[in-house]
Amino acid sequence: MIGVLTMNKERDNMLVESTLKGNINSFEELMTLYQDKLFNFLAKMTYSREDAEEITQEVFIKVYKNLYKYNNKWSFSTWLYRIAINTLRTEYRKVKNLKKIDYYTNVPDLPASLSDYPEIAYEIKEQRGQIMKLIDELKEDQKTALLLRCMQDFSFKEIGDILGISPEAAKMKIQRAKQTICRKYEKLEKGGR
Repeated sequence: MIGVLTMNKERDNMLVESTLKGNINSFEELMTLYQDKLFNFLAKMTYSREDAEEITQEVFIKVYKNLYKYNNKWSFSTWLYRIAINTLRTEYRKVKNLKKIDYYTNVPDLPASLSDYPEIAYEIKEQRGQIMKLIDELKEDQKTALLLRCMQDFSFKEIGDILGISPEAAKMKIQRAKQTICRKYEKLEKGGR
């Protein structure tokens, strides 16, 4: 695993250097490497394809404009996600409260094997919608840390670097997020709000 991370870091650093020397194809390659994962993360943060697309575009514009500030001691992905989190905080916060999110429609389609059991499929979709709502209701830093860990598979150190906190604080945020979700979900299952 360490070898892959080192190879990825070296590849990213070479692409950054090449971009800084004027090779636009190198930046396009960086975008290709990270665009889908970043978009998926932002879609989970916003529950909106359109918002995620806009923010992803804005992030890559900022990355391109500020590439000369990138310090290759850091992992490029960590730097990219730090810009993404900051962009999300400034851009999305403005419009988030104006939107009503339908968590149920944001639940991914269930496997076809469940099509023979519509009542089970409906129940699973309802549960997933409830869990998505509970995740969205988390404190912003807890939600961010949880999604970086569970969706993007970042280490606690990387999450700490992205959020500007220690790895231990990142781990604690994720633990608290999980505890909050479990506690609120149990309460929902018991019929209380």
